[in-house]
Amino acid sequence: MEKVIIFLAIGYAIGFYVRDRRAKEALAQQAAVRQKEDERRRQYRQENDLSDPQNQLRFIDECSLKAVPPVNREAVRVLYAIDEWIKDMQPDWRFAFEVAMGGFIKTPYAPDDPRQKRAFKSYSGKRVDFLLIDRFGNPVLVVEYNGSGHDLSGDADARMAVKRLALQKAGIPLLEIPERMGKLDILAALSEKVGVLETEKRTG
Repeated sequence: MEKVIIFLAIGYAIGFYVRDRRAKEALAQQAAVRQKEDERRRQYRQENDLSDPQNQLRFIDECSLKAVPPVNREAVRVLYAIDEWIKDMQPDWRFAFEVAMGGFIKTPYAPDDPRQKRAFKSYSGKRVDFLLIDRFGNPVLVVEYNGSGHDLSGDADARMAVKRLALQKAGIPLLEIPERMGKLDILAALSEKVGVLETEKRTG
């Protein structure tokens, strides 16, 4: 009887040892799989990190690029009208096109205020068609051309509303040029807008 009990105890111990070993091996295997998957994900994130200049170089090198006009054909008419108007009426002014709003509109420095970050991110990536600056580099007028491509995007009106509000809060005047406006009308609209601004400035 004692031998039977001893054999049973030994068998139980062996069985427990085998099960425990198998369980540990399974856990170790699962841990190795997880570690391998984590490493694969880490490597993927690292290889596709757009903030890494080396990745940026690789991404660009992998694709073909071509130069395209930065301003569409309709807006080119507005561009040359603005250029002519500046030369004749405000020769000290300059202008740029397709300017990101984050480059000339800032929120107050308040690193602990999440509202500032939310506001900045809401407008910073949006671009204005034309930005006019004075001789000191201060923004004096934004010109937006609402051409035929304006309504191609479903959210064009909503994006334009964001631009208007940001410009208004920053105190930067906005002139919107409708589709098919002729050169003479554009020149007149610029003169009228700037004339109103100068009158407002003089009268305070």
